[in-house]
Amino acid sequence: MENRTVIDLEFDKVLNGIKKYALSTEGRDNITPSLFTSDSDVLEKRYLKIDSLINRLQGETALEAFPSISHLFSYVKKTNRDIEGSDIYKCGEFIHSWHALLVFDEREDEILKEDTELSLDILSSLSPEGDVNEDHPRLRPLLKKREEAKNERFQFSSRFIQSNRSIVQNDNPLYRNERVVIPIKSSEKRNDEYYISGQSGSGGTTFVEPFELVDLNNRVVLAEEEIRAEKLKILHELSEKVRNILPFLKKALAEVVDFDFHYVFALWALKNKARHPQRGEKISILSCRHPLLGIKAVPVTISLDSGTSVLVLSGANAGGKTVTMKTLALSVILNQMCSFILADELSSLPLFDDIWTDIGDGQSIEKEASTFSAHMSNIAYITRKCSPRSLIILDELGSGTDPEEGSVLSIAILRYFSKKAFLTVCTSHYSGVKNFAYTTEGMTNASMEFDEKTSLPTYKVLSGIPGDSHAISTAKRSGMPKEIVTEATNSLSDGSETSARIITSLLSKSRTLDRKISLAENAKREAENKTRKLEEEEKKLQQKILEAEKDGLKELNDYLSSSRKELENLVKDVKTGTLTKEKTKKVKAFIKDIEDSEKKLRSHLEEKEEDDEEDRDNNEAFKTGDEVLCGSGKTRGKILEDRGRGRFFVSLENGLRMEVKVNMLKHAKPEKAVSVSYTSTDRKAQYEMDVRGKTLKETEELLDDQIEVALLKNMTSFSIIHGFGDGILQRGVHEYLKKNRFVKDYRFALPEDGGMGKTYVMLSSPEAGR
Repeated sequence: MENRTVIDLEFDKVLNGIKKYALSTEGRDNITPSLFTSDSDVLEKRYLKIDSLINRLQGETALEAFPSISHLFSYVKKTNRDIEGSDIYKCGEFIHSWHALLVFDEREDEILKEDTELSLDILSSLSPEGDVNEDHPRLRPLLKKREEAKNERFQFSSRFIQSNRSIVQNDNPLYRNERVVIPIKSSEKRNDEYYISGQSGSGGTTFVEPFELVDLNNRVVLAEEEIRAEKLKILHELSEKVRNILPFLKKALAEVVDFDFHYVFALWALKNKARHPQRGEKISILSCRHPLLGIKAVPVTISLDSGTSVLVLSGANAGGKTVTMKTLALSVILNQMCSFILADELSSLPLFDDIWTDIGDGQSIEKEASTFSAHMSNIAYITRKCSPRSLIILDELGSGTDPEEGSVLSIAILRYFSKKAFLTVCTSHYSGVKNFAYTTEGMTNASMEFDEKTSLPTYKVLSGIPGDSHAISTAKRSGMPKEIVTEATNSLSDGSETSARIITSLLSKSRTLDRKISLAENAKREAENKTRKLEEEEKKLQQKILEAEKDGLKELNDYLSSSRKELENLVKDVKTGTLTKEKTKKVKAFIKDIEDSEKKLRSHLEEKEEDDEEDRDNNEAFKTGDEVLCGSGKTRGKILEDRGRGRFFVSLENGLRMEVKVNMLKHAKPEKAVSVSYTSTDRKAQYEMDVRGKTLKETEELLDDQIEVALLKNMTSFSIIHGFGDGILQRGVHEYLKKNRFVKDYRFALPEDGGMGKTYVMLSSPEAGR
């Protein structure tokens, strides 16, 4: 991508706002416009990594930053000197942050004990500035020795001053050149008793060291030297250890840089609610926001028919034309760097091989180039460089010269680019250019809406309609004298007035049509929602009826078993007395009635389940929002869009989104469960457990009951809401599920269903668990 394109679109500012989330200096420096690519395989890999991080970061705290260590690799090759203490400390920090990243990435098994020990050794031994800490274990005996020498020196100095008050000049010893000296009167100095260190400026005071003090000063100096030597030894040992792991650090840094790229865009997408657009040849950005405008951005929608090669944007000055063009171009760049844009997820963008721009004033006094000639020079350069997959952005095409010549030149340029580039977007005030776009196949107009009542732009895009420049309204709003505005209005040609009236009429009709379409869409959505709710309620009701009938059958079974025992006892009692034929018949009839009732209810239940199974198998037409099973693996998913011709865009529970043929889809349904349990229980299995606020022990007890009852109820799956918290409960639940022989599989929920705060559990049959 050309540097001019980056500057024209202010993508450097956009990228700086994104790079602030980087964990490392090297990772931040790596994120440049050069990462723009048209390779769909590379973009798919980036998308999968970023999307996975988005899901995980919703429930995780920010990772630790990495210090910059890249300068060490070349430094160490050039010299055998020890590594600076401050750089050693950075390596300790880097290893610590690297281990935190491995834990986040669920790669704890890659953490080596010796690396952990080295990091702890460095961080506990050194200060951030690279100095050895005074509390280092190896320095303690040396520091003690120094303090003892200093204390003995102080005591001697104090005794000397006390016993020689007549000759000393001060009640306290002094420090000169890091040695203790005693100031005495120069007239009292005796060379045979003292070592003379110096004299005051006036000559009246002589600084001396009694010979015993000389020895004590030397002991302190030697102790200091021992401490310095030990510090250098510690630094040298740590330097050698770091030098030995530099190849590992270089490899780890490369992984950090790669991770940083995906992490940065994941955080940006999460914080700015960016979405992954669909990929196709159609250009459709829906409710798209400019990355630099934040909450002030007015979402724009641009949807072009397939085969459109030129879009002409017109409308009022300062109405948002250039911002709209930049929003489209920036969305293309972001899509081809990270696969996320600030727009609705139903947006669609093709892949471009490059973007060429001509925006702003290119006037240059040094090159003797006017604004117009600078624009023409740049556009001529683009004609030589563009390709059939290029996006071209031209602002105020043909301006800065005679309007008639500028108009015909603009038409010729647009006709040329319509054949040479994939899409050309330009802004223009020329009526000839608007008419050309309106009458030429493969070209279309769009304009920025202007509120006639307030004489202010609304910054909304109106597709298919050319816009009036509203130059006089803009001048009036800018404070132009009324006399000038009136004369300009009166001087407008009839043709201009007619054109303005036509545009105003078109805008009015467009708004009316938009309102009708909006009302119709709202009504349709409400009807679909009501239908969906009714279907859901009906399914819930049928499920409750089925469960009630199952519970009734179990109760009847229990009753039948107890009744048999009771009647057997009755028969025994009858046998001990007088047994009549009438009594025996009554007993047999009683048993037969109960058995017939049980058979009848069981038959009804089996017929009901078979009917429900047939209803589910006779699939109704698929529609947006349906839960489905995809492919031979029967991966669960949800339909996002009906793309026609028997194809649907589906979001799968494993995070993938893809286009699927109708013959690969089935409506999602619970697994068939026709066995009837004859064990009576009052406990109820839950399809969704909420254990937030519970201790791990309480949760495990609840899970014991839940799985037992779920197996009795022939449930194949349920979910657990454990929340995010500090992760203790979530890890404990996963550890329990991992060890339970009846759990076939478990995984985190979909992002829209709770993400890492919720876990789906799939159960195996009781026989499989034995």
